[in-house]
Amino acid sequence: MASKLIRLVGLMGAFVPVFGASTRGSRQISTPLSSRIVARMNQSDAFVENIAVRSNGDLVVTLLNPSASVYTVKSPYTDSPIVSLAHTFEGANGTIGITETSHDTFVVVAALIRDAAQPLPNTTSLWELKLDDGDQQATARRMVHIAEAGLINGIVSVPDNESIILAADSQLGAIFRADVANGEYEVILDAPELKLTPGASIPLGVNGLKASITPWIYRRIRDGYVYLSNSDLFSIYRFQIDEQGYPIQGAEIEKVATVEGVSFVDDFTFDRHGNIWLATNTNNTVVTIGKDGRQSVVVGSLTELTVAGDSSLAFGKTSIDQDVLYVTTSGGIPAPVNGTFTEPGKIVAVDARGYY
Repeated sequence: MASKLIRLVGLMGAFVPVFGASTRGSRQISTPLSSRIVARMNQSDAFVENIAVRSNGDLVVTLLNPSASVYTVKSPYTDSPIVSLAHTFEGANGTIGITETSHDTFVVVAALIRDAAQPLPNTTSLWELKLDDGDQQATARRMVHIAEAGLINGIVSVPDNESIILAADSQLGAIFRADVANGEYEVILDAPELKLTPGASIPLGVNGLKASITPWIYRRIRDGYVYLSNSDLFSIYRFQIDEQGYPIQGAEIEKVATVEGVSFVDDFTFDRHGNIWLATNTNNTVVTIGKDGRQSVVVGSLTELTVAGDSSLAFGKTSIDQDVLYVTTSGGIPAPVNGTFTEPGKIVAVDARGYY
């Protein structure tokens, strides 16, 4: 049953008009890219945190606030998307990272969270969430409890080993490896590239840890590498892993890019051409990094609500929306636009065809 807490405002044909153009090399990119609102939460303090895409094209989103809930958005590319509450987790008040481990089976991070995304000690768990093919009802069970966790943020499953999850801890500046089959976990990477700098205004280091789009083109672990973002260092890095999810011995952590002109980097994804798309959260923009290394602000600005507080993004998986980027937002709640304006979190669809 569709939730009464959601107001649907998206129309497939209602993309915001393009206003200008910027030139990159020999090709022209129309910016800002066209966008539309798919759905907006009705709770004034709603923070839509993370997103995954089902194989049938439906979206699955987590809420950091006001409840530890996961929602699905059926047919987000149509003029009548249906938003449904999939599950609310017990013993928690917020959900964070999400990743798919097998068909319609996801792992979700849930915790008791204080202000400014500060989980209470010994409250963070990884839950399995199974979605039904029919009425989108879900079943959930706790798989791993990580007592030492700070803020588990982005998570990613290891291909061909669906029980292994890699989890980025933004506060500890480390990456956990968790086995949801037996509940065991350990820190497998602790390095300067994952840390935050002393006195950081927003104390978050390693953040995004997923590089998946349509799985029939790319895998979440690209070419044997895991890609990660560091919010405080404004950078993307990568490191090699083996089939069990452990870093390759002796392999270095490589910097992919440092994002220019921003004060925060949140989650990111790849499009089907290999370009990186990043959410900048408090900067209220989506930034692209082309395969040639050039960077562009393609949606939003510091002074507008279009993608204010954007936290994560993912491309569609159907032939209809494979070039549509879905973006989750907090509505600027952590950092109001112009110091004043906020709105409930929402899901925004960005037409990426203007970038190609």
